[in-house]
Amino acid sequence: MIFNESPRRKQINELVAWGHWFALANILMALVISSVYLLSSPISSTPISIIYMFVTWIGHISFITFFGFVVLLLPLCYKIKQPRILRVFGSAIAAIGLALLAFDALLYNKTGFHISFSSAALVRSETEGHMGAFNWLQWFYLLLLVVVWLMFQLVLANAIHKRIKRFMKVHIGIYASSAFVFCFVVSHAIHVWADAKLYAPVLQQDNMLPLSYPATAKTLMSRIGVFDLQDYKQRQNLQFNDDNYSFDYPPKPIYCSVDATQKLLFLSLRNDTLSFVPEGLMDNGFHFVSSTLKSDYLMSVVYGLPQGFLPSVANTQPVTLALSKAFNLDVSMYNHKTSNQDDAENKPFYSSNWNSFISKLNEQSSGLFMATVTNQELASIDLKALSLSTKILFVAKPEDSAFHKLYSNLPLKTDMSTTEDIAPTILTELGCNAAPDNYSIGQALQSPTRAWAVSTQGRHLIVVHKGLITEVSKNGSFEIRDYMTNEKVLTEIDTNLLSRSIKHITEFSKQ
Repeated sequence: MIFNESPRRKQINELVAWGHWFALANILMALVISSVYLLSSPISSTPISIIYMFVTWIGHISFITFFGFVVLLLPLCYKIKQPRILRVFGSAIAAIGLALLAFDALLYNKTGFHISFSSAALVRSETEGHMGAFNWLQWFYLLLLVVVWLMFQLVLANAIHKRIKRFMKVHIGIYASSAFVFCFVVSHAIHVWADAKLYAPVLQQDNMLPLSYPATAKTLMSRIGVFDLQDYKQRQNLQFNDDNYSFDYPPKPIYCSVDATQKLLFLSLRNDTLSFVPEGLMDNGFHFVSSTLKSDYLMSVVYGLPQGFLPSVANTQPVTLALSKAFNLDVSMYNHKTSNQDDAENKPFYSSNWNSFISKLNEQSSGLFMATVTNQELASIDLKALSLSTKILFVAKPEDSAFHKLYSNLPLKTDMSTTEDIAPTILTELGCNAAPDNYSIGQALQSPTRAWAVSTQGRHLIVVHKGLITEVSKNGSFEIRDYMTNEKVLTEIDTNLLSRSIKHITEFSKQ
């Protein structure tokens, strides 16, 4: 007796075959989109790490794409009887999935972390400023892009459906799936070996891909209770390279002008505490100053860079001074720790006699004045009178405070700042509209774009956010302090924010 295949069974076979071919097409597109992760990560330095990078990329992306097909689309092949409706559902699922992958890839390229529940607040803070600046035309283009992307998926789905009988005769499924499974297994095997050997070139790629949790030797050891996996993962996530950076300064050309009629003063009270409230100036809250900055403090201020970057820029003129001189804005600088005999032309910043500095400050109607002073020198400046004709930024540590504060008569929109923010704030006030990221790791305090700040203290990374200072060493150990009291705080570290901070401070040298 011969049994003919029922029409419904034949239809299901064709729909399942269509689903597999549609999934394969989207796997290939996902691989193209996810190549951004590879381009955004440090270049692998050894043959094994290069092999691992490619096999984990192919294996992992193909796995999560096919897993999405199995979970979301395959059940519909058996439930939905109308192929047209199935193709619409499949196209919508694919369009949304690949759009999320593209957004995550761009987020990783910019910040160094992926979309997750724990990073939701940070993602919102990173995007709300950019989204808020969108006008109606940009929103229209974005909506049009979404529609075009969905239409492309519909065209692809229909094209595969029309040719499904021909594709069903092509038996490449076993070869494609074998290749993807091979890459997936090999990548995990290499990672287990690398983890057991602490092979850094491979382990550094752990956070490269989204939803990536490769098998490790440490995981196997933790199952039998001989290894603290939680502590290991936390320390591994917190590690960063604190070697001195070498790069061209500024990393990008600076195209802007400054107003030579302006008069601006930056003062910092060093090695003393402030015994009075500066009249004529507003208290702009906490200001982080690295305790390891000594005679190089003013150099860090002028460049807008942390201490670890300074050796790489010592022989180049800071943008702050170069632009001021180019537009004939007179610059006077005084560092109470620097000899008055220093060669003004061969130093990144120059010194002058204090009496000469204060005389020019009182007599000139324009100019940029920057100085580190003692209480005795500060007493010779009438800040209240000066604030009527001069824009002032004043950093000092009050006697009754555990931290430095920033005082100013400028319209600053922040209650938290760092040494690296001074240079962008000065240039913005002088009329330079160049992006601060082109010459500094700080931000202009007149219009800050981040709710957090990053700096260094010796060989430690410093992240300031929501009233807390997080200090991380190279080996991953960390300490969190309340900057109002400088007391330790027992709280979980925000690894997403830390990843974003490391990305920000390292990408400056790679522009």
